[in-house]
Amino acid sequence: MTEKHWRIFAVIAAVGCLSGFIKWQYATGFLLGCVFSVVTYKILERFCDDAIRMRSASGSMYHFAINFAIWAAVLIVSALFDRYLNIIACAIGLTAVKLSIIIGSFLIKD
Repeated sequence: MTEKHWRIFAVIAAVGCLSGFIKWQYATGFLLGCVFSVVTYKILERFCDDAIRMRSASGSMYHFAINFAIWAAVLIVSALFDRYLNIIACAIGLTAVKLSIIIGSFLIKD
């Protein structure tokens, strides 16, 4: 992701934090999702760099299983602690990096 995409992500995260004025559980769930969205993106980035360097995509099933396990764990934690976290906001937060890339592709013309 470029610097512009990270700025778009920051705007999305800030807007998600504003949802705390509606109900504070929305903001905490969204922030948890955003944090793990960045974590899974960094894992993907490292995997892609390794795959390009080695010219092999070995371990791709393991990599994607880890990412899905992280997403599932975050959503399960969000469901278990519904007093503090909103599961829908958490799911939206998990897609924040992907959403920023999609929005950036429409807004940023190189």
